[in-house]
Amino acid sequence: MKPINNKMRLWILGGILVIISGLVWQVHVWSPLQDQKDELEVELSLVSQERDRLAQRLERLSDTEENHRKMEETLAQFTGLVVQGNSPEEVSAHTQLWVQEFLENQGLLLKAYKGLSPSKWRDYPLSRVQFQLGATTQGLSDLLENLETMEKAIRIEKLSINYRRSRENDLLVSLNLGTLFVEGLKE
Repeated sequence: MKPINNKMRLWILGGILVIISGLVWQVHVWSPLQDQKDELEVELSLVSQERDRLAQRLERLSDTEENHRKMEETLAQFTGLVVQGNSPEEVSAHTQLWVQEFLENQGLLLKAYKGLSPSKWRDYPLSRVQFQLGATTQGLSDLLENLETMEKAIRIEKLSINYRRSRENDLLVSLNLGTLFVEGLKE
C-alpha cells in the first residue's frame, strides 16, 4: 500500500469532519425539528377534527333554532284557527255568538239553537251546536261562504235544507256545527 500524502490526508480529514458535522446536525438539529413537525401535524389533525365537530354541532344548533322557529310559527297559525275557550261548552258559546252576530248582520232569522253533546275528532273534543234558521238562498250562500273563509277550526257536521214557499226566508235550514276544542292553548 502506498503511503497517504498530506493532500489526501486533508481531504480524508475534511470528509470525516463533514460526515461528523452532518451526523451531529442530524442528531441535534434535524431530528428534533422532524419530531416537532410530526407533533405539530398530529396536533393540527386533532384541531381540525375538533373544528369539524364544532361546525357540525353549530349546524345542528342552527337547524334546531330554525325548527324551533318553524314550530312556533305553526303553533301560532294553529292557535289562530282554534276558537278560544276553557271548555267545550265555552267554545260552543263563542260559536253561537258568532253565528248569531252573522245572522243578525245578514238579516237572517234564527229560530232556535241548542248545544249538542260533544263528539271527538282524533283525540280532541269537538263541541257541537245546532241552529234552526230561516234563510234566503243568498243568505244561506253567504253563511256557508263565511264559514269556509273564516279560518277557524269549525266544520259543518250536518246541513239539511227544506224549501217552503213564502214571501221571505223561503228556506228552512238545520245546521250542525262542530268546533275543535284544544285545552291549554292561549292566544
